[in-house]
Amino acid sequence: MLFAAEMFAEAGFISAVYGFDASAFEYGKIKRESTAQAALAGASYAVLPPAVSRDGENILAPLSKRKIPIGELEFGGALVFCGVSCPHMAAETHCYALRESFAVSNALPTAESAVKIAMEETKSTVCGMRATVLGFGRIGKLLAKVLLSLGARVDVFARRSEARAWADVMGACAYDFGSLAAEIGLYDCIFNTVPENVISASMLARVRRGTPVIELASPPGGVDAADAEKAGVRLVPAGGLPGKIMPRAAGKIIYETLKEMIDEEEKR
Repeated sequence: MLFAAEMFAEAGFISAVYGFDASAFEYGKIKRESTAQAALAGASYAVLPPAVSRDGENILAPLSKRKIPIGELEFGGALVFCGVSCPHMAAETHCYALRESFAVSNALPTAESAVKIAMEETKSTVCGMRATVLGFGRIGKLLAKVLLSLGARVDVFARRSEARAWADVMGACAYDFGSLAAEIGLYDCIFNTVPENVISASMLARVRRGTPVIELASPPGGVDAADAEKAGVRLVPAGGLPGKIMPRAAGKIIYETLKEMIDEEEKR
């Protein structure tokens, strides 16, 4: 978010931030305000995080020592942007994370970040790795492509026949999820992109010892954490990508998507 604010400042906007205890001076000509009221005063646009809140009461602000209650924010005439809609927001919001351009742009750095996590978790190179990608949506497609380009042997599990056909064309081996139980013990690394339970407790018992399961899907994810712990499987939560690993790239995607939305509003 700080990188996005920096890019707005570079584009000529007066860019004010609140809720960041990190030094704003590291991010260009950003005005760091001491109160939310000061940051929002006279604002034409207000930008909230991709995930507005975790508790339904306060803005998600992990770099702030102070809580920021949602109910205390007064946006005035500002156009309010957030990642996805929050039912606890009284103000009308415009969701940037739901736009196709955002999702597509976000998929590649997410895939690259996932590969970095895999190398750290396996302590090995991708070349020669036997990996599987569960799900073949935007992230699954690009993840499989990146893994293949680095020399991994990749199996893809997907429900739709057309998705499996695309995986085969890309050079992966594609299977229906019905084959997962028989194959799951073969892999050095397992990537899940499906936001529902696709790896059962009985499957977890077959996962090779030391193989990480990297969870890229939104909650509830593809693996039950308690089942993974019981089976001795290393479940690696990888939410918040690419922001945690590539914050500048993530900030650029947020900035470009918001700029596109602002331009569309100004043309109306």
